[in-house]
Amino acid sequence: MLIRFVVKNLFSFNEETEFNLFPNRSQQLPHHKIKRNDIDVLKLSAIYGANGSGKSNLIKSISLLETMIIKGNVANKKIDDIKFKLNKKNKKIPISFGIEFYCKSKIYYYTLTFDNDLVLEECLYETNSSKDVLIFERKNIKSKQNIIFFEGYTKDDKNKLFVEVLGEKLLQKNELLISFLNSKYKSEFVDVANAYDWFDNTLVIIEPESKPGPIAHLLDSDDSFKDFTNNFIKTLNTGISKIDVIKEKFNDFAKGSDKSSINEIIEEFKEKPNQISLLRQRDTGDEVVLVYENKEIIAKRLKISHTDNKGDFIDFSIGMESDGTKRLIDYLPAFDGIINEERVFVIDEIERSIHPITIKEIISKISLDESAKGQLIFSTHESCLLDQDILRPDEIWFAQKDIDGSSRLYSLSDFNVHNTASIENGYLNGRYGGIPFLSNLKDLKWHEYGISK
Repeated sequence: MLIRFVVKNLFSFNEETEFNLFPNRSQQLPHHKIKRNDIDVLKLSAIYGANGSGKSNLIKSISLLETMIIKGNVANKKIDDIKFKLNKKNKKIPISFGIEFYCKSKIYYYTLTFDNDLVLEECLYETNSSKDVLIFERKNIKSKQNIIFFEGYTKDDKNKLFVEVLGEKLLQKNELLISFLNSKYKSEFVDVANAYDWFDNTLVIIEPESKPGPIAHLLDSDDSFKDFTNNFIKTLNTGISKIDVIKEKFNDFAKGSDKSSINEIIEEFKEKPNQISLLRQRDTGDEVVLVYENKEIIAKRLKISHTDNKGDFIDFSIGMESDGTKRLIDYLPAFDGIINEERVFVIDEIERSIHPITIKEIISKISLDESAKGQLIFSTHESCLLDQDILRPDEIWFAQKDIDGSSRLYSLSDFNVHNTASIENGYLNGRYGGIPFLSNLKDLKWHEYGISK
């Protein structure tokens, strides 16, 4: 579970800005509220805002932190390009993150402050209702790295020597300590390994252009996912009756293709037999997954079946489906994960290419499923989701640009909203902000740019 995220001086965020999933006293949709170590956390959140308001920048900020942790360093040659650029003083101010999350029965709070390729401060705590417990703290003071571990760690002389060598020799000033310890000393720092694993395996960020990867292979290798897919897709009125997988030996699939390209793929699998490769067919738009199974390369692709007027299945390639249907298929692993796995899915522009009624039906299914295990956070423009039967007021957030061009975030729970109020109407009428303000066409002198007679 993601509990809260804090960012400063990144993209359109100037001052320290917080997004969180803390509930208020609302009694609506009580199953959306889950207790984790005496802290209540929400399972759903929707972020609204006009174009350019900062809602996508929030997701990009979370994604950047995740990427740096997985990559293991903060090296960024174009750091000034991602800082808040509308205040010249910000060039001299570092970028800061803070993120609190639940995993492996514990709540962790991780902070990072950096500038260019230099980590200025990095901390990891276990947070409790009574007090925070230090796991590590690392600061750069006058070009010297000072590292402190949890209480009692340096009572052992070997550990004390390790900390000294770590700061002076082992850990580079652009490397992240959380990543370094997870890579080299995972068994000795269990809490660090837990926190790293949350970023690596629990947090899933889906941007508008993201592709989910080898869906054909997932369907072929996971019967439960295949059952979920075929049960779920039939409820969305896409015309699809069934999704299956076509499997071929690579040599049969690649007949007539360039021999040098074929040989190159074969050699790659000899070196890395556990890899999964993705190809795209130009003529059909199909995505083909190549895997090594039973000592040979197998090509897998989706088979989409519709039902004709006599009730027979007619097969289509994925390339023949609409953009909206393709997007729904792309989302299938995420929707399955939200329902069946304890993972966090953060999706930017969730409604992209999808009909409003369809996306409302999907979010409703997730919202009303009391057994859903995952957490879903998404940005959207789709006002039909502003329905108190689907989302609690404390699950609805708005992004808005201030007069200085910086983004600020605030929750609908900041307003006094009655449980019978139409949030959608109030939002569209500008009651809560987070909508575009357009100039009058006459003020723009629109008519002066028309076609002359």
